[in-house]
Amino acid sequence: MEPEVRHIPKTDLSKHRVLRSNGEVTIDGVYPEREQGIYMVRVRVPGGVLTLRQANALADLAAKYTNGEWHIDTRANIEFHGVTEAKLVAFVEAIETTGLTTRGACGDTVRNIVTGSETGSAGIARIQRVVDGLTRQFAGKPEFEILPRKFKVAFYAADDREPLHRINDLGFVEEPSSGELRFSVWIGGGLGREPRLGDLLFKNVPERSVAGLVAATVLVHNEYSNRKNRARARLKFVLNDLGLDRVRKLILEKWVPPTEVEQSPRLSLTPPATRFSVDGVHAQEDGGFRVRVPIVAGDLTWQHAKAIVSVAERAGASRIDLSVRQNLSIPDVAPEQVPALVAKLEALGYPPSGWFGARDIVACPGATSCRKGFVETHEFAQVLSDALEAVSAPSWAKRLRISVSGCPNSCSQPQLYDIGFRGNAGKANGQVVKGYDLLIGGRLYGRTLLGQQFASLLSQHDVLAVSTAAVRVYAELALLEEPFDALVDRVGLHAFAAALKRSVELSQGEWAEGSAVPAPRTALEAEDASAALELLSPREVLKWALETYGDALLVTSALGAGGVLLAQYMKEIAPTHPVFLINTGQLFDETIEYYRQLRDEFGLNLVSVGTGLDEREFSESYGERLWERDPDLCCQLRKVRVLTELRRGKRAWVAGLRRDQGGERQSIGILEHEFDGVIKVQPLALVSREWIDTELLTYGLPQHPLRKQGYRSLGCEPCTAPVDGRQGEREGRWAGQTKTECGLHGRDRVGAQK
Repeated sequence: MEPEVRHIPKTDLSKHRVLRSNGEVTIDGVYPEREQGIYMVRVRVPGGVLTLRQANALADLAAKYTNGEWHIDTRANIEFHGVTEAKLVAFVEAIETTGLTTRGACGDTVRNIVTGSETGSAGIARIQRVVDGLTRQFAGKPEFEILPRKFKVAFYAADDREPLHRINDLGFVEEPSSGELRFSVWIGGGLGREPRLGDLLFKNVPERSVAGLVAATVLVHNEYSNRKNRARARLKFVLNDLGLDRVRKLILEKWVPPTEVEQSPRLSLTPPATRFSVDGVHAQEDGGFRVRVPIVAGDLTWQHAKAIVSVAERAGASRIDLSVRQNLSIPDVAPEQVPALVAKLEALGYPPSGWFGARDIVACPGATSCRKGFVETHEFAQVLSDALEAVSAPSWAKRLRISVSGCPNSCSQPQLYDIGFRGNAGKANGQVVKGYDLLIGGRLYGRTLLGQQFASLLSQHDVLAVSTAAVRVYAELALLEEPFDALVDRVGLHAFAAALKRSVELSQGEWAEGSAVPAPRTALEAEDASAALELLSPREVLKWALETYGDALLVTSALGAGGVLLAQYMKEIAPTHPVFLINTGQLFDETIEYYRQLRDEFGLNLVSVGTGLDEREFSESYGERLWERDPDLCCQLRKVRVLTELRRGKRAWVAGLRRDQGGERQSIGILEHEFDGVIKVQPLALVSREWIDTELLTYGLPQHPLRKQGYRSLGCEPCTAPVDGRQGEREGRWAGQTKTECGLHGRDRVGAQK
């Protein structure tokens, strides 16, 4: 890879370069702060591992060159703030005497490569070996320092409780193996203003092949990412534009994988690892212990840093590990040393029991120093922590994972936390203000999910009110010590948010408003209501339907992309409300397997219903191969009659039809008044298949397994064929016949059900 291939104007480097004392110009971890002549300096800590000697030296340097604080960021770097221009070069060069560097910690480079620390595995040392090797390959190399935008790589052990593999450009997750270290690989993740969760790229990639894969992917990023628009210059946009299969082929043109690598792996979930105890003292596989040191927002004075190093040394530790949750941990502590270490940390004000609680808030530096920050987070994170600790509620209810970000760039990853606050600017109650958007329901444990926004532009007073109320609502709704993610799965994300909204009156911010559209009773009212609902998102339309009709709402899905998305929305909004799959007895085997995967692995509340006849009984009653002799009758018997039974007693029915499917569907509305008075709700009517595919990707839900074979619309096996890319989505159904609908949705369904 030749540096000149990736040349950009020197002016683009000016924000991230330092003229060294020897005259060398390098790209360093330096950013100008809000105050003129003051800088932030970021130290790259590979894998987050600091020897005690290095940590002690960085504490001394903080006292000499900075405002006296460490800020541990969410890539396990250490940031130093308040560095004057006069001290800048000397500070950067002093850091390098510790064996660490600032180079590549900022700018358009391969950034610090991180590992997860939420693991009890002794094998994490093997992963650190890979990280150290990759760091030597990429860090400080000019050819990897003038990329279109930054490139992030992360590694996680197989038992990591909170892997962040899907928000990195390349994320590696260890695969259980008794032999050579192997990884599944995810590509194209990132948060920021347009979050995207990564795709599964390869599986079974051996350690010896990792460096070549990373280099090839960086080359693809360099060649195909958008240099003309920095806002769209991340690799995730290449995945959006070209698609996973095309990007995979580009990588394979530059990297030859070993034969054992799975090049088109099936997306699936593995059960989450057992949760850690909440005391912050966690057993390692080798008999030692990892002791957590919770640090509010990653902010630590140099004096406290030295004190923690001292107690770690007395406990026999050789290093401290920085966490992407902005904490420290002290690994490899002998059992007999644990009680004394815990007592000393408690005396310093960093009790391990504060881990995963109010003392464990994640936050960026915010508007205090960052030029991009809309709102203050540095001091406010401590205020918020104190307020949460003071809430009158059980201690377990205070164990909400909370993140505060100063702007939509989301450096503190608020989309991934139980409660996330994201800095922004805009109009609230008619006034232009700066505030915090409220996100709820992000998740890492067992499955990566992005939080949904429920309010906008909260003031700090609002944030305190919402956070403390969230603790109380959690305590009220949860079973005894029920984890927050389990509560959300049981009652629904929207039910929790609704209870929170009832508890808090905002002083500045605004709650997301639901629709005031009443239930229509006539065809004319349905037409008016449909027009009003067109302003809402599909999720909001579905929420309206549930709030309006409750148990009298029928939801069906044929497991097309849209139907799967609606089932995921139902899981969020009303987890116990069933979504019915009409099993005709002639569905593809792959459809049945897909149904089981979505139900068992991804937790969608899918229920299969059918005629009650097996195929032998059906043939005895109606003859062999009825689909060839009378396809309309076949559909009526296998589908329409089943739906008729499901509709009994229902006031509304949700289906996944879209206008862009063509035919009779191209003029459908959000709502339609059916022949029997049932209101048909079609939340996806106005969106495209591409929009749905993007949503499925966001949720990490797999597509139907037959999609790769050209099946764009899935029905019964005898009557469904693949189509090429030039044909419409439904042209593979009843190919060669005039029939275009099964009778569930056709305009002539009135007669079919008599």
